[in-house]
Amino acid sequence: MAVKEKIVSKEKIVSKDFKEYIREPNPDPGLDETIKLLTPEKIEKTIKSVIGSISARLKVTLETCIHCGLCSEACQWYLSNDKDPTYAPVAKMRMTIWEMIKRDGKVDAEFIKQCARIVFTECNICHRCSMYCPYGLDITFIIGLVRRMCFLLGVVPQRQMDQDHAHAAMMNQVWLSQNDWLDTMQWQEEEVGADFKNLRIPIDKEGAEVMWLPLGAEPKTGTYHIERTAKIMNVAGVDWTVPGKDVWDSSNMAMFLRDFVTMQRIVRGLFENAFRLRIKKLVLTE
Repeated sequence: MAVKEKIVSKEKIVSKDFKEYIREPNPDPGLDETIKLLTPEKIEKTIKSVIGSISARLKVTLETCIHCGLCSEACQWYLSNDKDPTYAPVAKMRMTIWEMIKRDGKVDAEFIKQCARIVFTECNICHRCSMYCPYGLDITFIIGLVRRMCFLLGVVPQRQMDQDHAHAAMMNQVWLSQNDWLDTMQWQEEEVGADFKNLRIPIDKEGAEVMWLPLGAEPKTGTYHIERTAKIMNVAGVDWTVPGKDVWDSSNMAMFLRDFVTMQRIVRGLFENAFRLRIKKLVLTE
């Protein structure tokens, strides 16, 4: 019996420098559907609005890079993909923003889709590449610019955009209501109280030494983190509290999309809670 070979189509990116950028298809409505709404005029206008007249910081990075490849050895994506040169940090710059500048912003929707795939799913903006660069060039700054363009165009992986919308609407990444947040804190206090007599999870304690700020997922799906934190604070004798008002989720997923408005609302909310309660220290998960 003959065995039919399964042929998988590949996705390619148009770039004179990296013609061999080939990836397995990975359907995502946040990329595949949103690009249908883009026009060449909107793309060009957005690119130029972000780049502007090419700031000194951007110009220095583009003109100083000597393509030595040292940044590649710092990148987990490059190392874990058999040192495929298209995963190298400098390649990510050349395939995205350098190509945009070269074409004066005149790129198509498919190009934007592949740029979004590169900057959102093939880079963790961990800054390791900058530490290995002999000139200390901030490659993640470039990646961030491209993320900003993609966000403004609405071309973002669906899961990441959903988290951003949750932050904008609820001030946490998991659509958790304020009532559910407070109920979870009180429920966990009861749970831990079975093992630790007189243990409390103080809510809105004015003048506390420490305010603990979890990630949104912890009160929704990882309540054991709250239980463990409460035990540690109790045993260590820490004078602590959690905020009774928004904002309490410190994950700030909007920062990773370069949604500056929502990002600033989250940071401002965290500090306003600290000022309101006269907190001395903020302790953030991760």
